[in-house]
Amino acid sequence: MEGTGRPVAEPGAARAAPRPVAEWLRVGGLTATGRAPVRPPRLVVYADGRVIADAAHELRLPPAEIDALVEALDHDLAGQPATASPRPGTRRIFDAPATVLGVDGGDGMREVYVPYLEHAETRYDAALVTARDRLAQLAGRVAGLGRDYSTDRVRLFSEQSTAPAAPAQPLPEGVPLPPRTQGSSGSEDYKGNKAHTIARLIPHDGSWHVYRTSTGEHVALSWRYLLPHE
Repeated sequence: MEGTGRPVAEPGAARAAPRPVAEWLRVGGLTATGRAPVRPPRLVVYADGRVIADAAHELRLPPAEIDALVEALDHDLAGQPATASPRPGTRRIFDAPATVLGVDGGDGMREVYVPYLEHAETRYDAALVTARDRLAQLAGRVAGLGRDYSTDRVRLFSEQSTAPAAPAQPLPEGVPLPPRTQGSSGSEDYKGNKAHTIARLIPHDGSWHVYRTSTGEHVALSWRYLLPHE
Protein backbone atom coordinates (compact mmCIF):
# COMPACT_ATOMS: atom_id res chain seq x y z
CA MET A 1 0.00 0.00 0.00
CA GLU A 2 2.97 2.33 0.52
CA GLY A 3 2.80 5.29 -1.85
CA THR A 4 -0.55 4.26 -3.35
CA GLY A 5 -3.00 5.64 -0.80
CA ARG A 6 -5.02 2.48 -1.34
CA PRO A 7 -6.17 0.53 1.73
CA VAL A 8 -5.45 -3.17 1.60
CA ALA A 9 -7.62 -5.96 2.92
CA GLU A 10 -6.39 -7.35 6.22
CA PRO A 11 -5.03 -10.90 6.13
CA GLY A 12 -7.71 -13.26 7.35
CA ALA A 13 -10.36 -10.53 7.29
CA ALA A 14 -13.08 -13.18 7.20
CA ARG A 15 -11.84 -14.69 10.46
CA ALA A 16 -12.71 -13.41 13.91
CA ALA A 17 -10.92 -10.20 14.84
CA PRO A 18 -7.81 -10.65 17.02
CA ARG A 19 -8.21 -10.01 20.74
CA PRO A 20 -6.59 -6.91 22.27
CA VAL A 21 -4.54 -7.79 25.36
CA ALA A 22 -3.11 -4.36 26.17
CA GLU A 23 -3.97 -0.78 25.30
CA TRP A 24 -2.91 2.80 25.88
CA LEU A 25 -5.31 5.62 25.06
CA ARG A 26 -5.63 9.34 25.64
CA VAL A 27 -9.20 10.57 25.88
CA GLY A 28 -10.90 13.90 26.42
CA GLY A 29 -9.07 17.15 26.88
CA LEU A 30 -9.51 20.51 25.24
CA THR A 31 -7.51 19.60 22.14
CA ALA A 32 -9.81 16.63 21.49
CA THR A 33 -12.89 18.78 20.98
CA GLY A 34 -14.57 17.52 17.83
CA ARG A 35 -11.86 14.93 17.12
CA ALA A 36 -12.86 12.08 19.40
CA PRO A 37 -14.27 9.89 16.58
CA VAL A 38 -10.98 9.94 14.66
CA ARG A 39 -8.56 10.00 17.59
CA PRO A 40 -6.82 6.61 17.51
CA PRO A 41 -5.52 4.66 20.51
CA ARG A 42 -1.86 5.41 21.15
CA LEU A 43 -1.16 1.68 21.21
CA VAL A 44 -3.05 -1.59 20.97
CA VAL A 45 -1.39 -4.97 21.50
CA TYR A 46 -3.14 -8.08 20.17
CA ALA A 47 -2.97 -11.66 21.36
CA ASP A 48 -1.60 -12.80 17.98
CA GLY A 49 1.48 -10.57 18.39
CA ARG A 50 0.36 -7.67 16.23
CA VAL A 51 1.02 -4.23 17.77
CA ILE A 52 -0.41 -1.04 16.25
CA ALA A 53 0.57 2.49 17.25
CA ASP A 54 -1.65 5.48 16.49
CA ALA A 55 -3.48 3.46 13.80
CA ALA A 56 -0.48 4.36 11.63
CA HIS A 57 2.34 1.86 12.30
CA GLU A 58 2.43 -1.85 13.08
CA LEU A 59 4.95 -4.42 14.25
CA ARG A 60 4.74 -8.15 14.93
CA LEU A 61 6.17 -9.41 18.24
CA PRO A 62 6.94 -12.99 19.29
CA PRO A 63 4.48 -14.72 21.67
CA ALA A 64 6.98 -14.75 24.54
CA GLU A 65 7.33 -10.96 24.40
CA ILE A 66 3.56 -10.47 24.37
CA ASP A 67 3.18 -12.79 27.35
CA ALA A 68 5.89 -10.95 29.28
CA LEU A 69 4.31 -7.57 28.56
CA VAL A 70 0.85 -8.71 29.64
CA GLU A 71 2.25 -10.24 32.83
CA ALA A 72 4.12 -7.03 33.67
CA LEU A 73 1.10 -4.81 32.99
CA ASP A 74 -1.14 -7.13 34.95
CA HIS A 75 1.20 -6.66 37.91
CA ASP A 76 1.36 -2.88 37.41
CA LEU A 77 -2.42 -2.48 37.33
CA ALA A 78 -3.25 -5.03 40.04
CA GLY A 79 -5.43 -3.50 42.73
CA GLN A 80 -5.90 -0.23 40.87
CA PRO A 81 -9.41 1.27 40.87
CA ALA A 82 -11.32 1.82 37.62
CA THR A 83 -10.63 5.55 38.03
CA ALA A 84 -7.36 6.43 39.71
CA SER A 85 -7.04 9.45 41.99
CA PRO A 86 -3.92 11.56 42.56
CA ARG A 87 -2.60 12.29 46.02
CA PRO A 88 -4.66 14.72 48.10
CA GLY A 89 -3.99 18.35 47.35
CA THR A 90 -3.23 17.80 43.66
CA ARG A 91 -4.54 20.62 41.50
CA ARG A 92 -7.18 19.45 39.05
CA ILE A 93 -6.56 20.14 35.37
CA PHE A 94 -9.88 20.15 33.58
CA ASP A 95 -8.75 20.67 29.98
CA ALA A 96 -5.99 18.02 29.91
CA PRO A 97 -6.56 14.59 28.37
CA ALA A 98 -6.88 11.53 30.57
CA THR A 99 -4.82 8.38 30.15
CA VAL A 100 -6.46 4.97 29.87
CA LEU A 101 -4.31 1.90 30.55
CA GLY A 102 -5.69 -1.55 29.84
CA VAL A 103 -4.61 -5.16 30.11
CA ASP A 104 -6.32 -8.49 29.57
CA GLY A 105 -4.63 -11.18 31.60
CA GLY A 106 -7.22 -13.75 30.53
CA ASP A 107 -10.42 -12.54 32.17
CA GLY A 108 -11.29 -9.61 29.90
CA MET A 109 -9.86 -6.16 29.37
CA ARG A 110 -9.37 -4.30 32.65
CA GLU A 111 -8.99 -0.54 32.22
CA VAL A 112 -7.72 2.14 34.57
CA TYR A 113 -8.75 5.73 33.80
CA VAL A 114 -6.13 8.21 35.01
CA PRO A 115 -7.07 11.92 34.81
CA TYR A 116 -4.32 14.27 33.55
CA LEU A 117 -1.56 11.72 34.23
CA GLU A 118 0.79 13.44 31.76
CA HIS A 119 0.69 16.61 33.90
CA ALA A 120 0.85 15.04 37.36
CA GLU A 121 2.98 11.91 37.14
CA THR A 122 4.56 12.37 40.57
CA ARG A 123 1.13 12.64 42.19
CA TYR A 124 0.00 9.15 41.15
CA ASP A 125 0.93 5.63 42.16
CA ALA A 126 4.30 4.88 40.56
CA ALA A 127 2.94 1.62 39.16
CA LEU A 128 0.60 3.57 36.88
CA VAL A 129 3.52 5.59 35.50
CA THR A 130 5.50 2.38 35.01
CA ALA A 131 2.62 0.84 33.05
CA ARG A 132 2.32 3.96 30.88
CA ASP A 133 6.06 3.97 30.26
CA ARG A 134 6.06 0.32 29.17
CA LEU A 135 3.42 1.07 26.58
CA ALA A 136 4.93 4.39 25.51
CA GLN A 137 8.33 2.79 24.92
CA LEU A 138 6.73 0.06 22.85
CA ALA A 139 4.75 2.64 20.86
CA GLY A 140 7.98 4.45 20.04
CA ARG A 141 9.55 1.19 18.93
CA VAL A 142 6.60 0.39 16.68
CA ALA A 143 6.68 3.88 15.14
CA GLY A 144 10.43 3.65 14.56
CA LEU A 145 10.78 0.07 13.36
CA GLY A 146 7.33 -0.95 12.18
CA ARG A 147 5.77 -0.69 8.76
CA ASP A 148 2.91 1.59 7.75
CA TYR A 149 -0.47 0.31 8.91
CA SER A 150 -3.42 0.31 6.52
CA THR A 151 -6.64 -1.58 5.99
CA ASP A 152 -9.72 -1.47 3.79
CA ARG A 153 -11.80 0.10 6.58
CA VAL A 154 -11.74 3.75 7.62
CA ARG A 155 -13.60 6.15 9.91
CA LEU A 156 -14.48 9.52 8.41
CA PHE A 157 -15.45 12.55 10.46
CA SER A 158 -17.21 15.56 8.99
CA GLU A 159 -17.87 18.92 10.58
CA GLN A 160 -19.60 21.97 9.18
CA SER A 161 -17.12 24.78 8.68
CA THR A 162 -17.39 28.51 8.24
CA ALA A 163 -16.20 29.76 4.87
CA PRO A 164 -12.38 29.47 4.82
CA ALA A 165 -10.13 32.46 4.24
CA ALA A 166 -8.88 30.91 0.99
CA PRO A 167 -11.22 29.41 -1.62
CA ALA A 168 -11.99 25.80 -0.75
CA GLN A 169 -11.64 23.02 -3.31
CA PRO A 170 -14.82 21.19 -4.35
CA LEU A 171 -15.52 18.00 -2.45
CA PRO A 172 -13.86 15.22 -4.49
CA GLU A 173 -16.35 13.17 -6.47
CA GLY A 174 -17.24 9.90 -4.77
CA VAL A 175 -16.25 10.95 -1.24
CA PRO A 176 -19.25 10.25 1.03
CA LEU A 177 -20.34 12.59 3.80
CA PRO A 178 -21.24 11.00 7.17
CA PRO A 179 -24.78 11.58 8.47
CA ARG A 180 -24.81 14.38 11.03
CA THR A 181 -26.31 12.90 14.14
CA GLN A 182 -24.81 15.43 16.54
CA GLY A 183 -25.67 18.92 15.32
CA SER A 184 -23.23 20.06 12.66
CA SER A 185 -20.88 17.06 12.83
CA GLY A 186 -20.95 13.31 12.39
CA SER A 187 -18.81 10.26 11.72
CA GLU A 188 -19.25 7.01 9.84
CA ASP A 189 -17.22 3.86 9.20
CA TYR A 190 -16.67 2.81 5.60
CA LYS A 191 -15.11 -0.22 3.95
CA GLY A 192 -14.19 -1.44 0.49
CA ASN A 193 -14.53 0.98 -2.40
CA LYS A 194 -15.76 3.89 -0.30
CA ALA A 195 -12.83 3.48 2.09
CA HIS A 196 -10.47 3.37 -0.88
CA THR A 197 -11.95 6.57 -2.29
CA ILE A 198 -11.57 8.39 1.02
CA ALA A 199 -7.97 7.23 1.48
CA ARG A 200 -7.06 8.17 -2.10
CA LEU A 201 -8.68 11.59 -2.27
CA ILE A 202 -8.53 13.02 1.28
CA PRO A 203 -5.00 13.61 2.67
CA HIS A 204 -4.14 11.45 5.66
CA ASP A 205 -1.86 13.81 7.58
CA GLY A 206 -3.76 14.35 10.83
CA SER A 207 -5.08 17.73 9.73
CA TRP A 208 -8.52 19.00 8.86
CA HIS A 209 -9.21 19.56 5.18
CA VAL A 210 -12.00 21.92 4.16
CA TYR A 211 -14.05 21.33 1.01
CA ARG A 212 -17.02 22.98 -0.65
CA THR A 213 -20.05 20.79 -1.39
CA SER A 214 -22.30 21.10 -4.43
CA THR A 215 -24.73 23.16 -2.32
CA GLY A 216 -22.05 25.68 -1.37
CA GLU A 217 -21.62 24.41 2.19
CA HIS A 218 -18.13 24.06 3.62
CA VAL A 219 -17.18 20.88 5.47
CA ALA A 220 -13.98 19.94 7.31
CA LEU A 221 -12.98 16.28 6.90
CA SER A 222 -10.57 14.05 8.81
CA TRP A 223 -10.19 10.26 8.80
CA ARG A 224 -8.20 7.36 10.13
CA TYR A 225 -7.85 3.64 9.55
CA LEU A 226 -9.93 1.41 11.78
CA LEU A 227 -8.15 -1.14 13.97
CA PRO A 228 -8.68 -4.89 13.58
CA HIS A 229 -11.02 -5.15 16.56
CA GLU A 230 -13.07 -2.05 15.72
